[in-house]
Amino acid sequence: MSYHTPDSKKEEFRRYLERSGAIDSLTSVLVGLYEENDRPSESTDYIKNYLSGNSTSNGHDNINDNNNNNNSKQRNNSNSSGAILASSQHAQQENEKLRKENKELKNQVKELNKTIETLRANLKHSREEAKRARMQSSSSGGGQN
Repeated sequence: MSYHTPDSKKEEFRRYLERSGAIDSLTSVLVGLYEENDRPSESTDYIKNYLSGNSTSNGHDNINDNNNNNNSKQRNNSNSSGAILASSQHAQQENEKLRKENKELKNQVKELNKTIETLRANLKHSREEAKRARMQSSSSGGGQN
């Protein structure tokens, strides 16, 4: 007879949840709920739909209850699909954010390049004026001594 301490039972259960993918699925669904712009009034319905593979906007259950043999396979596949979907959605949001930031930075570079060109033109013009002023000064000043 083996004796299990409450801590060892908890640890064994935690490992079971990790191996079965439950922790990843729950984490994904909670992250998905957190990232929802328009959070549903019933978070448990969102979680149920997410874990069952339903992503319909009206929240109706689309799984056929008569397929008892395939339910666990569907649940495992939908859990994996859900995690992938959440990850994909997060990556798409991050991609869109980075594209927007990139566009803004490109516009800033264009404006800075315009400013640089204006400054170069002003510098060139100032140098030409200074050169003319020196030449006038040397030609008018040299004859007076």
